[in-house]
Amino acid sequence: MTTPQNAGWSLESRNYVVTGGAKGIGLATVRALLTHGAAGVLFCSRDNVHDLLTELRDDFSHANIIHVIADVATEEGRQVLVEKTKHTFPGGLHGLINNVGVNIRKTVLEQTEEEYHNILRTNVDAAYFLCRMYYNVFVKDGATIVNVSSAAGVQSSGTGAAYGMSKAALNQFTRVLACEWASSNIRVNAVTPWMTMTPMLEEAVKKNPTQLDKVKAWTPMHRLASAEEVAAPIVFFCLPASSYITGQCLGVDGGLTAQGFDGPCVTPS
Repeated sequence: MTTPQNAGWSLESRNYVVTGGAKGIGLATVRALLTHGAAGVLFCSRDNVHDLLTELRDDFSHANIIHVIADVATEEGRQVLVEKTKHTFPGGLHGLINNVGVNIRKTVLEQTEEEYHNILRTNVDAAYFLCRMYYNVFVKDGATIVNVSSAAGVQSSGTGAAYGMSKAALNQFTRVLACEWASSNIRVNAVTPWMTMTPMLEEAVKKNPTQLDKVKAWTPMHRLASAEEVAAPIVFFCLPASSYITGQCLGVDGGLTAQGFDGPCVTPS
């Protein structure tokens, strides 16, 4: 139950949309939103997730939990999601989490033209156009957008130029949109996570999982993040407690982007 003392830390009576919410960071975010009392969460993926939906409804019986099959990298998929949102939350939407993303790890010379365009459509176009489409769906007394970016958009991570470009674009989009929409009482922030153990990462390293040893050694905290550790700051940006924070790209990276060189005071030789 929300009290005056904890009102800033509750999402009671609020409704959210999470793209790519069926696994990884997206699913952890769905669960975290519901744990903080969200009244409704609508999430999308490209596949049917009947068993997951049943599990979520059992775990969070207080909430209206809806799943939509939609590929938000396409105009048609975005339209399906937005129309379902209007039907599900006629009183308006309190927050949009642009989480869906994809990467195909190849160098500039190896990446095909279609792979390049697929990365940009999924990582940039989906967020850009969904924000536009949801503008008149957001509640008027204060809404929030959280873009799930990456440390690869802050500095080179060796995971491909197309992916890094897409996430850098998402970071700048976050800053610009926050300024444009501040007068509309819509806050816009982003998180820039480093390597997080998600199904997408597991697939990327399955042929050589030992490559993660270098990642852990290079990161000041010497470990990967869990999806739940990225979901937590996403939810913070949705909470009333963060009501004066907008236009920020928060590193959730175990200290990676703070470090220039891993010297002996960080990791003794």
